[in-house]
Amino acid sequence: MNIRNKVIIITGASSGIGRATALALSKYKNTIIIVARRKDKLEDVAEIIRDNGSICHYFTGDALDENFCNEVVDEVIKMYGVIDLAILNIGIGPPSNTLQASAIKIKHCMQINFDTFIHFYVPIMHQMKKQRTECMIAHMNSLASFFGIPMQGDYTAAKGAVRLFMQTARMELKHFGFKNIHIQTIHPGFVDTEAVRDDGMPAPYEISKEKAAGYIIEGIKKNKKENMFPFKTTLGIRLARRWLPEWLITCVVLSQTPSDY
Repeated sequence: MNIRNKVIIITGASSGIGRATALALSKYKNTIIIVARRKDKLEDVAEIIRDNGSICHYFTGDALDENFCNEVVDEVIKMYGVIDLAILNIGIGPPSNTLQASAIKIKHCMQINFDTFIHFYVPIMHQMKKQRTECMIAHMNSLASFFGIPMQGDYTAAKGAVRLFMQTARMELKHFGFKNIHIQTIHPGFVDTEAVRDDGMPAPYEISKEKAAGYIIEGIKKNKKENMFPFKTTLGIRLARRWLPEWLITCVVLSQTPSDY
């Protein structure tokens, strides 16, 4: 997919991977709409995007509010008539012990990782089905969505749910003849962001958010169905899924799990 002169929505763009990806795409003369809750952070990102030669609009609000998400999409369509690329990036993954966490905490994590995606996916897909040009919805998932991970049960469950939802959407688009719409699931490994830097969880083969943004852009260009990176972490996941028995995977993940949380 061409990434130049496009109308792009990026959620969760005030920091981390979303911010880095927005800044990387701003070097290609795009119109970039960034969404997050922190207005001051969005203003900073918007200024850099414009300095890089792209147009930028920002919307401040909570993606748990379905009405807010619909309003953002409606405004973008009023201004530009199309959405070429949507990178849905909102999520959290704090350590969470399933033996101790409250129902409120577990559901809150799952809602932020699942509901926020759905609230943008539905109106964006509704719009893209009207378009005839090539377009894409990409979701920032995780390599952790392929296994249960101790201390991350709510996070991996939500990411796994979105992964299966996207897989189904991809099938349905093909079946009903929407060949111009691409669905991509982005699976980063460990990325050094402000949100996870001090969470106490192991992070083997961790990469910078700028490097992650580079992988994301390359995956979009190639229309990958699943964009998995970096190589060492991806290789481990692929080998584990294909060859390792469940008891051995359990031993490996438990060996990296804190014993006193």
